[in-house]
Amino acid sequence: MKTLKEQVNEIKSATISRNAKKSALAKLGITPYEINLLLASEATATMPRTAFTFGVEIECNVERGAIRTASQVTGMSYQYEGYNHADGHSYFKFVTDASVCGENAIECVSPVMAGTSGKSTLKCAVDTLNRAGATVNRSCGLHVHIGAAHLTQKQYANVFSNYFYLEALIDRFMAPSRRRDSNSYCRSLSDHSALTRCETVSDVQLTLNNNRYHKINPMSYGRHKTIEFRQHQGTTDYKKILNWVMFCGKLVEWSKKNRLTANVTSVDELPFLTVAEKKFFNKRIADLA
Repeated sequence: MKTLKEQVNEIKSATISRNAKKSALAKLGITPYEINLLLASEATATMPRTAFTFGVEIECNVERGAIRTASQVTGMSYQYEGYNHADGHSYFKFVTDASVCGENAIECVSPVMAGTSGKSTLKCAVDTLNRAGATVNRSCGLHVHIGAAHLTQKQYANVFSNYFYLEALIDRFMAPSRRRDSNSYCRSLSDHSALTRCETVSDVQLTLNNNRYHKINPMSYGRHKTIEFRQHQGTTDYKKILNWVMFCGKLVEWSKKNRLTANVTSVDELPFLTVAEKKFFNKRIADLA
């Protein structure tokens, strides 16, 4: 028979929500005060580092001449190119995208970024778009790429399995146009429960029918060695963009060692977010309710 200490450690190390751990510990006769102490140390230990690379694709409508004028003020480095998926550029490239509606429809694709300098580079680009009068509509999306070359096959699969269990919660802080079955360019994972049993990149791709138009794109790994998160609605709000980048990046980092086994129903149960990030997403849920 397991000792109390062994049972406590087993619950603490389980890949379940914080509330589920509280409930399980309470059944062992542990007081609420002691439970908070036990889980406080655990929450600190599971916070991931943020040393991930990221890129964004901002779909919007903006006039080319306005970008030229705005960039002269902000210093944003950019080029207009034809439709392409080429990597290796050090500037923001503007490419056409047939899925975006509007007279000056365009997709602003960032270079690979990381850390504080990456955030500054991203802010410069967003400031340029806003200074140029960029707008978004229902057809626009925000796509975030997180570097995945450092992941093992199992860690990669963990990200998709975890998103499967998080999707219903994420839907609550996304616009209605980006929720379940509401957009053919970011299809739900909810009908693909086999994701929870995937162990490799190939497993994930086959489960999602080798189709990139899901809330997470399983095909970007082969071309870019990234995981592309496609669910977020179009926006040129830097705070919204940055918080979603951090959510995606931290989820990938957390998934290296963790795999959920049940749905998470509250932002406050997510161990990889800071207090400020939880506050932001809870406010989004309230605003979109």
